[in-house]
Amino acid sequence: MAELNNQFTVENIERSLHHFYHDVESQAQANKFLISAQTSPEAWQFAWQLLHPSKTSEAQFFGACTLHSKISKQWNELPPDHYSVLRDRLLEALFTYTSGPKIILTRLCIAMSSFIIQTITDFWPSAISDLTSAFQPHNIPNANPQQVANVLLELLTVLSEEFQTTHLAHTRLGIVRNALRGSIELVMDIVQNILSETFAPADLCEMSLKCYSSWAVLGPAVLEHKSLLLLTFDSVYREEISQTALETLTNIANLPEASKYPSIILEMIDYINQFDELIKNASQDYNMDKLNSIYSLIIIIGENYCQLLLDTLIDKPEKKDAILKFIGFILQCSSTPGQYPVDEICSEQAFGFWYTLQDAIVSCSRKYENLLLVFHPIFQTLLDAYLVKLRYPPESVYKQWKSDERESFRCYRQDIGDSIMYCYNILRSAALANLMAHLNIATSTASSNPSQWQYLEACLFALKEIAESVDIKEDQFLPVIMAHLRNIPLQHIRIISAAMETIGAFAEWINFHPDVLGSVVPLLLMGLQNSDVAISATFALKDISRDCFSSMHPFAEQILHTSLDALKGNILKSREKVRIMATIGKVLSIMPYSYIMEYLDSLLPPIFNDLQENLCTKEITVQCATIIVHDLHMISMLFATLDTHFDKEMEDQELETEMLLIRSNNLKMPQPSLHILERLLAIVRSIGSNWEVTEQITEALCDALKRAVSMLTDTCKMFLPDLLNLLLNLYKQCPHSSVLDMTKQLLILFVNDIDERPALSKYFASVCDHTIQISMKDFRESTAVIESFLQVLDQIIKKAVIFFKDECVNPLVLFQFGTAALNLPEKPTVRAAASFLAEFIMHSREVPSMLNVVNSQGEMLIMQVLKVIGGDSPRSVVEFIPDILMAFNKKYFDNLCRWLVPFTQQEGFPSLRVTQRQKEEFARLVLKERTNKRRLKETVTEFSLLCRGLIGTEYAAQSYQSLS
Repeated sequence: MAELNNQFTVENIERSLHHFYHDVESQAQANKFLISAQTSPEAWQFAWQLLHPSKTSEAQFFGACTLHSKISKQWNELPPDHYSVLRDRLLEALFTYTSGPKIILTRLCIAMSSFIIQTITDFWPSAISDLTSAFQPHNIPNANPQQVANVLLELLTVLSEEFQTTHLAHTRLGIVRNALRGSIELVMDIVQNILSETFAPADLCEMSLKCYSSWAVLGPAVLEHKSLLLLTFDSVYREEISQTALETLTNIANLPEASKYPSIILEMIDYINQFDELIKNASQDYNMDKLNSIYSLIIIIGENYCQLLLDTLIDKPEKKDAILKFIGFILQCSSTPGQYPVDEICSEQAFGFWYTLQDAIVSCSRKYENLLLVFHPIFQTLLDAYLVKLRYPPESVYKQWKSDERESFRCYRQDIGDSIMYCYNILRSAALANLMAHLNIATSTASSNPSQWQYLEACLFALKEIAESVDIKEDQFLPVIMAHLRNIPLQHIRIISAAMETIGAFAEWINFHPDVLGSVVPLLLMGLQNSDVAISATFALKDISRDCFSSMHPFAEQILHTSLDALKGNILKSREKVRIMATIGKVLSIMPYSYIMEYLDSLLPPIFNDLQENLCTKEITVQCATIIVHDLHMISMLFATLDTHFDKEMEDQELETEMLLIRSNNLKMPQPSLHILERLLAIVRSIGSNWEVTEQITEALCDALKRAVSMLTDTCKMFLPDLLNLLLNLYKQCPHSSVLDMTKQLLILFVNDIDERPALSKYFASVCDHTIQISMKDFRESTAVIESFLQVLDQIIKKAVIFFKDECVNPLVLFQFGTAALNLPEKPTVRAAASFLAEFIMHSREVPSMLNVVNSQGEMLIMQVLKVIGGDSPRSVVEFIPDILMAFNKKYFDNLCRWLVPFTQQEGFPSLRVTQRQKEEFARLVLKERTNKRRLKETVTEFSLLCRGLIGTEYAAQSYQSLS
């Protein structure tokens, strides 16, 4: 594509359009040129030339799009004395294209709509009545009457839609809406006249329904046109426009203002209750689109007016049958025959309704018991239906499903699980009785025919989903169900997995019914011997060992031995080995100290040997790195869960005498994690710096150390020198946020330890120096480290500011570093920098060296802040700047007053678009706000938009809306 030198002539634009549509190689360049042309001042002229009937459809379309773009986004370019000419030319173009092409006509309708929105409040308040008069057949002889009516309806429809998508300033939004609402009666009359005509063409009726639907969002007045609503219900039975009529009714029912018209909603329900044949025919014809639309309407009303349904049941007994029939339709939707998602996709729509209904019933203070009686059979039926819908298809069928179908079914089952929990909230013990009955039947079915496992799996899934809702004191059904788990046929992987997941889900309940452990622990341990179900077994064991902590002692040795065997074998995958370490750690915590140490002597050597061997490799391959990270994750999990000083955690749980004695003895001994940490540090120390440090390894090692320190707290003091040396070595080889996170943890943990403060201060200073050194090499490419470092500084100032007092640490350099970071484009980095600087300023009067820095560098920071606001940085980062200004206002008000003077007097700073008076007003408003951060944010945002020339634009409207 030849260089066009940005000459926005019609010829150049047509040439670019040809390249855009027909030349893939130059498409991007053409697109760039066309965008520039569209935003140029010349676009107001060439758009009309491109719309000439002799031009290509591509040119005409671009011309129409350009007009819309200019009117909606660059309206301020057009002088008011040009409004009349533009309106007349738009109207003339609409007349010209009334007969088509449709794509051009639609874009012109959108352009005219945008013009009306810009002018209806002042220049053209009679726009809609004028257009209604203009679009009469005698004014457009080149089109037939039906075409003319269609264009008017499309224009009215698009007008409302354009208003909904146009970003207007908050104050103007209401004014324009009220101006449009003034024409609702006129628009509704037009729609009603067409729909009431017996032989009106289907496409004209469809356009009328769309117009009705579009204007409905402008206000509640449309609901007062009851006759029009009835005409829409009649249209549902006219096959050609049935779908559109249903969508229109759905939009009407979804209006927020519709709640003010309960009688209209109840009448809609009466009309919907006559949909029996419609639903039946759509189901028989397998017309899923229509069925979806019908159910969508019903469910929207059910969800939005659920409280109205309940109030009607209570206050108007004569309406009970109608309300229950209406809800019955939703139950029918949930029970739609066929396998989701291959046979049907309707049933998923109802999930939200059942949540809303059960929530409304449970929250109802009036006649709660009566409502439970009314809805009990409905939720029982729903539970039965879901036990069918949950089931997997036959394996031969499931194997043929695509991956997206399997994922949809997985999500669908999870949604059903949530709905089953809602059923339980209403049915309570009746739900357990129901599920137990199903479980017995399903167990018999699967026992006699192993290929029929789906029913049993569905029952177990349903039980798992209600676990969180069941009272931990429940002792009528759950003990029987848990005992029954020993009898289920474990012949299919999904059955075994479901059984284990159910056990894990009821871990908290099992803790209060420890007798059940004898039934479930052997089943879970058996899962460790099967690779297909190991994931479910390890998850369940982790849950059981956590929630049934005080009851695990009788099974502890069995669990620990089986877990150790599993770790030695090849059955468990990497994540499962990490997960089983959580179980080992928890169970070991209740064992005698001597047993723990002996067990660790068996557990740890293979892990540590593996770790050392791979760390010593000259060149760490991907495989080596994976092994190292996995070993560290296992150790990390052990650090997180092995806690022999668990007294605080067990305050509310009763312990057996034997466990009390074990705990008492263990409290006299050091935490076993000290021994593990010592061995881990010994390995790293023995290798020295002769190992390759990668991001993955650094992160995994720091995670392990962080968990160790969290568990041991200040008892790990003996290892502090080793930890600091290791972290500094890691950071110098691989600057990573995980090292900085550990830095923060150690500094805050030992902030009050005077003995260790010199070493910690020296370490902190080294980390600061190295961060600044590596960042200065390529500041813009180091944003990840810069962000993490600034976050650490922020926390250190808040919780351990004493380290900023040490002569090793240079607060001047850190302040300048934070100031420089404000100029980076990344939003999270600027957020961290602004937060650090604000905290620095807020705490600086406590530390003399920091006070000196703010006094000497504050003006420089203010200049940088103003550059960010003025346009040197992306607009998205401006929102963080008020934090700094607020801090100055609170702590250095006099200085800030003095520092803002040069800003107001320096011409062209921070932008050529702002005057001295505007800068002075901005400075006055900034200095005025010492407490109201939101108002300061508004002031900064508005001034930034002013500096960037964005006041009055679509972006400005969006910015104001985000603040409101």
